[in-house]
Amino acid sequence: MIVWLWDAPGPTCCGRGVTDDEGRAREAAEACLRNGQASIARVEQAWAVLGIQTLTSGYERIGQGWQAVLQGGGIAWEPFAELAAS
Repeated sequence: MIVWLWDAPGPTCCGRGVTDDEGRAREAAEACLRNGQASIARVEQAWAVLGIQTLTSGYERIGQGWQAVLQGGGIAWEPFAELAAS
């Protein structure tokens, strides 16, 4: 299953979450930017991974995503490159 991870770190708060809809993920991240709780926001597509042998679950980032900043009274979203494997 594909999900959208969002986070919006800042000096007073760090918001983050998971949703099944890119638009809702962007709206949640933008809310943190607009109210001043965050200085940047990121939305990234991921797979929901269910562990069968270890009974754990998590998310595997696919690499498609966007980063946003406040710019001229609005919010500017720009795509970011896939993170390099470590």
